[in-house]
Amino acid sequence: MTFKAKITAGLVTAFAVLLLVAVLSYASLLRTTEDRRRVTHSHQVLERLDDVQMNLSDAETGQRGYILTGDDSYLEPYRNGFGQVHQNVKALRQLIADNPRQRRSLDRLEPLITERLAVAQGRIEVRRAKGLAAGIASVHEGSGKQLMDQIRAVISGMKEEENRLLVQRSNELEASSRRARVLIVAGEALGFLFLLAAGFVIQQEMNHRSRAEEEVRKFNVGLERRVAERTAELAERAKDLERSNMELQQFAYVASHDLQEPLRTIASFTQLLAKRYNDKLDDKARDFINFAVDGSKRMQTLINDLLAFSRVGTQGRPHEPTRCDALLDRVLKSLKIAIQESGAVITRDPLPVVVADDVQLGQLFQNLIGNAIKFRGEDVPRVHISAERQGNAWKFLVRDNGIGIFPEHQDRIFVIFQRLHTKAKYPGTGIGLAICKKIAERHGGRVWFEPAPGGGSAFYFTIADRNAMKPEEREHHELRVNAAAH
Repeated sequence: MTFKAKITAGLVTAFAVLLLVAVLSYASLLRTTEDRRRVTHSHQVLERLDDVQMNLSDAETGQRGYILTGDDSYLEPYRNGFGQVHQNVKALRQLIADNPRQRRSLDRLEPLITERLAVAQGRIEVRRAKGLAAGIASVHEGSGKQLMDQIRAVISGMKEEENRLLVQRSNELEASSRRARVLIVAGEALGFLFLLAAGFVIQQEMNHRSRAEEEVRKFNVGLERRVAERTAELAERAKDLERSNMELQQFAYVASHDLQEPLRTIASFTQLLAKRYNDKLDDKARDFINFAVDGSKRMQTLINDLLAFSRVGTQGRPHEPTRCDALLDRVLKSLKIAIQESGAVITRDPLPVVVADDVQLGQLFQNLIGNAIKFRGEDVPRVHISAERQGNAWKFLVRDNGIGIFPEHQDRIFVIFQRLHTKAKYPGTGIGLAICKKIAERHGGRVWFEPAPGGGSAFYFTIADRNAMKPEEREHHELRVNAAAH
C-alpha cells in the first residue's frame, strides 16, 4: 500500500471513529442534560408542595389569631396564604402534567384545599358575627383538623412519589454523566492512539524516503559518471568519425581525379587504336574495342554516381527556406528532353515552402520523376506531384502510371547498386533511389513506395518541418540529421 493510501485510510478511519465518539458523546450529553432537567423538575415539584403546605399553615395561623383576638391584622397572613395557595396549586398542576399518578393525587388534594379554606372562611365569619365564644366553638368542632390531616397525607404521598423519582433521576443523571466522561476519555485516548499511529507511519515513510533519496543520489552519481564516460566515448567516436569523413573526402578526390584519369586514358587510346588500325582489324577486334570503350564509360558513370552518393552527407549545403514550386520548375526544365521524347504529362498540386538543401531536394525530385519517365509502360507517362502536412513534417507524393514495382521489393530498391531489370532494357547504375533515401534521411524524413491504384507506383517521402517542432523535438531532429549525414 502506498504512503498516500495509508494516510488516506488512516484519516478516514480516524474521522469515522472520532465522528462516532462525537455522536455518542453528544447523545450522552443530551441524556445528561435531560436527566439534570428532570432532577431539577422534581426539586421544583417538591418546592411547590412545600409552598402549598406552608400557604395552608399561614392561612390557618391567621384564622386562629383573628378568632382569638378579633384583630383584623391577623387576617393578613390568612389572605396571603389564601391567595398564594391557588397560584401554587396551578403551577404544581403544570409541573406534574406528564405524571398521571401525581395528577391523580393533585385531583384529590385540590378539593380538600378548597374545602379547608371554605371552613376557615366560615369560622372567621362566625367570629365576626357571634363573637369569641362562637368562634372558639367552631374551631373545636374538628372538621378543619380532619381536612388538614387529609391534606397533609396527600401532600406527604406526593412528596414520597417525587422523592422516589428524584432518587431515580439522580441515579440516572450520575450514570449518564459517568458515560459521558467515559466516552470523552475514550475519544481522547483514541485520538491520541491515532496520532501515535500517524506519527509512526509518517516516520516510517520519512525513513523510507530518506533511504530512497540516498539510493537516488548514489544512482545519480553513478549515472553522472556513466554519462561522463559515455560523453568521452562519444567525443572519441566523433574524432574517429571526423577522421573517417576526411578519409572519405580524400577518397572522393582520388576517385574524381586519379581513378577517372586512367579510365579516360584507356577510353581515349582504345578509340585512337580503333581509328588508326581500323582497316587492319576484323569485326571481332572492333567489337572488343567497343566493349572496352563502353566498359570505361560505364565505370566513369559508376564512379560519378558513387561520388554523388557519398557527397550527400559530406558536401550538403545548409538547410534554408525553399519554395518547392520554383524548385520543381527547375527540375522539369532539366528533364525537358526526356519529357518531350516520352510525351510525359507532369501535373502538380500547390507545393509548400520547406527548410531544406535545395540542391539535394531537387536531386530527389529529379530522380523520382526521371524514374517515372524511364520505367514507363505502353501508355503515355503521367506523373503527379502533391504534398500535405503530417504532424511536424511535410509528406510529398510522386505518383506515376508506369510498370510498377512488386511490394516484396520494397527494401531492395533503396539499396545501392540493386537493380530489378537488366542494363540492356533499362540503363543505369542502380544508385538513384539509394541517393533519394539518403537525402530524405538527411532532412529528418524517410522515403518509401506503395502500388498506385490502377497501376504504376506511388513514391512518398517526408521532409521535417523544424519551424513547427518543440525545442526538444528540434534537438532530436538535429541528432538524426547529423547521424544520417555520417
